[in-house]
Amino acid sequence: MTKDITGRLFRALLAFCFSVVPLHQGWAEAYKPSGSASDSDVYVFGVHPYATPQSLFDAYLPVMRYLERKLPGMRFQVEASRDYADFEAKLAGRRFHFALPNPAETLLSFESGYRVIAKMTPDDDFRGLIVARSGRAPASVRDLAGKTLCFPSATAVAGTMLPLLYLHDNGLEPKDIQVRFVGSQFSSLANAHSGDYAACGSTVRFWRVWSRENPDKARDMIVLWRTPSLPHNAVIARDDIPAAVGSRVAAVLAGMDRDKELDQGQFTIDQQHFELAGDAAYRPMLEFLRRYDEAIGLPPPLRLPKAR
Repeated sequence: MTKDITGRLFRALLAFCFSVVPLHQGWAEAYKPSGSASDSDVYVFGVHPYATPQSLFDAYLPVMRYLERKLPGMRFQVEASRDYADFEAKLAGRRFHFALPNPAETLLSFESGYRVIAKMTPDDDFRGLIVARSGRAPASVRDLAGKTLCFPSATAVAGTMLPLLYLHDNGLEPKDIQVRFVGSQFSSLANAHSGDYAACGSTVRFWRVWSRENPDKARDMIVLWRTPSLPHNAVIARDDIPAAVGSRVAAVLAGMDRDKELDQGQFTIDQQHFELAGDAAYRPMLEFLRRYDEAIGLPPPLRLPKAR
């Protein structure tokens, strides 16, 4: 009798363990695409890690679901990465069917067989800002000499590289200031607001979102300078994706922000704006990288792409 009861308890415990394992898979299992297509029809969509993995999942879930609704029989799974190095390694290894890299990563992706099918818009959002608290705003760029400034990350094109080049062009070299990287666009703005840093780097898009979510704090801040703009983040497709499939995905994305039946309010970081584009749209980015490399030096792991 005791042995039989023990056996039943063991089987029940084993069944329970198998039933709860999926709940603890972590963020890698946070999104299961809808639809009924076979696993071979699931397209992995990578997003460059400008925020935490969970934040990226939350932000791009609505985009994946919209693609599935508009493209019956196709399924899309958003995949985040630990950091920029991880994301770039996945691009080099052709992990993604589709991806949303920043403009510098877009150029490097060409070497791994990707092509541009669309891009985020407007490009005015892809310009850098230098922001500070109103009460301690410097009168000129040179007044920041000797101060500590914070930026999202060394390879953030709009939030870090554009502002640093702007400072360089206006007489302030990176060696003249203390540069700190704080991990994200929102962290950069929050740290500048706290007074821990004299100023920070950000972008039009994330400054707008942060200000909308933190109106009281935003009133304490001032945009000191705006940089020139560059082409916005690209949507790329791997070269073994049929051209017709890539075109359909691009067309759906390009129409998303004009769909009156879609709740546009779910896109909390303005991530629903796209337009059709091709590789040639990123020629200005190549010129920027060359100029940045000459003036400041490209941060690893960025490098000038090979000639095509």
